[in-house]
Amino acid sequence: MMPLHVFYDFDAPAREDALVTERYAKGGELYDSFETLREMLAWGALLKFRVNKMPQQCEGVLSSDDPDLLSHLDPLMSSLGFTKPIPTGPRCGLYERHDSVLICSRTPREELIGNQAFTLGGRDSGVLRKILGRITTESSLEVEVDEWTPALR
Repeated sequence: MMPLHVFYDFDAPAREDALVTERYAKGGELYDSFETLREMLAWGALLKFRVNKMPQQCEGVLSSDDPDLLSHLDPLMSSLGFTKPIPTGPRCGLYERHDSVLICSRTPREELIGNQAFTLGGRDSGVLRKILGRITTESSLEVEVDEWTPALR
């Protein structure tokens, strides 16, 4: 496992915080990872302690014609009983409820377009399929699932 150095870019402030960039310990290019340190910490905590502990997960991409994709996702997730553990900007979505967790993000500083990678974890594939189905039928968002873990039979 390669250590990763995290840098806080005070020249790129965002919501009373600052941009987070990363680089491997042995050098290489810096790359932007999150708009704020709060988002990075919350996203990582939800991934490690919630999503990865769920019996079923899926990963994919959410798409919209509207670059502000989360403005469509936020009210829908709220109507499905999800809460947001912290406020986030337009490039990071964090949603949780007792039986499932959805996290999504896109690279900071890039043009805001209507695509975001997501990871969804839940107690079983039925719960995840129901959530994904509601996203596609009750919003203008499109869902593309790239991988199920464990694989569906």
